[in-house]
Amino acid sequence: MSEKELDRYVILQKVLAKELTQKSAGELLNISNRQVRNLISSLRSKGPSGLISKHRGKVGNHRKSNEFKQSVLAIVSERYEGYGPTFTKEKLEEWHNLKLSRETLRLWMIEQGLWQCRKKKKKVHLPRERRPCFGEMTQGDGSRHYWFGDDLPAANATVLVDDATSTVTSLVFSEQETLDSYFAALRQHIEKYGRPRALYTDRYAVFQAAGGKGTTQMQRALKELDIELILANSPQAKGRVERANRTLQDRLVKELSLRGIKTIEQANAYAKEFVESYNKKFSKKPMKDFDAHRPLKGYDLDKVLCRCEMRTLLSDLSFQRNNKFYIVQGISDVRRAKSRKIEIREAADGKIRVFLAGKELQVGLLKEAKEEVALVLSRKEVIRWKPKGCIAIPDSHPWKSYNHQRLLRERKKEMKMYNEEG
Repeated sequence: MSEKELDRYVILQKVLAKELTQKSAGELLNISNRQVRNLISSLRSKGPSGLISKHRGKVGNHRKSNEFKQSVLAIVSERYEGYGPTFTKEKLEEWHNLKLSRETLRLWMIEQGLWQCRKKKKKVHLPRERRPCFGEMTQGDGSRHYWFGDDLPAANATVLVDDATSTVTSLVFSEQETLDSYFAALRQHIEKYGRPRALYTDRYAVFQAAGGKGTTQMQRALKELDIELILANSPQAKGRVERANRTLQDRLVKELSLRGIKTIEQANAYAKEFVESYNKKFSKKPMKDFDAHRPLKGYDLDKVLCRCEMRTLLSDLSFQRNNKFYIVQGISDVRRAKSRKIEIREAADGKIRVFLAGKELQVGLLKEAKEEVALVLSRKEVIRWKPKGCIAIPDSHPWKSYNHQRLLRERKKEMKMYNEEG
């Protein structure tokens, strides 16, 4: 008998000895009066063995057959080796229409050696309280990983996660973690949801200039979009996006492998489908239903999310950039426009737009700058070469006469003797 059944036996003996009422026995055993009467009847007819559960030693009604177990383990070992029990359960239902509980699958995988229990790490950093509203703050980070397998080069995934709901709002693959990758991720977020209130990132060179001096292109773009930039002092500070990256490096890698995706273009095409399924499983409900995103109306993303440089217009309204000369067209008053500062906005595809005092100008390619060719001089030409502005002294000059040179030599000799004596 188990401990529970022994407790029942002791209390029911007191009921039979009329030391305890059936109602009091039911309260002590946390069972109904009817069940107390049934247990007393079994105890009278069968003795203490009547209190032992009839299901003990029998196969459960919902237990899976051994054939089913072996077929599941064969599929797991063949296709899902290294997958976690939760993710494996989802893939078995999605791809093979096999339904079983996660705990059952976990026990089977441990028994077969396909999974090892992981010890939970001791929490060191207390979680920061979430922002109450969706869109109030977005966390961003780049994750460089072997997304397409260990046999292919590593790639970067730029991820934006909402702080209030843990929703992945943007996912962009690129070769490196660059300004263009963050611009693409931010554009994807803004076009779908609107402008967030703040962006929380690390102190990567894209977001902070060296030494903290100067303004980066991302800082300039966020300021124009009226988005506050918050720089974290540690990875744990932006833990939501860090945990999302850890989950993506497990699940997304396996999803890409199952679909045979091996290139960045294919991964970006599949990213939207994956983000939708990911958010259904892992996103949280915000504390407040208010959407803190602001509309995009009045903002030109092509103008903002690009590289910006300053140039000065020359007297003929031309300017030089990347060894090419451009000329501004359509300005009638040349005197007012020359020597003015202009903004050159270059998109990721190389197209440029020019602005003067917020107004876009029409420009055309004037010519390409010619590279200076180094002159190759002969030995005689080098000897005869004179710097510009230097007057050549003729041979008839008194300084070049024999007597003048003799006097100079004597003067030097006298100065040398004087220094030695003195």
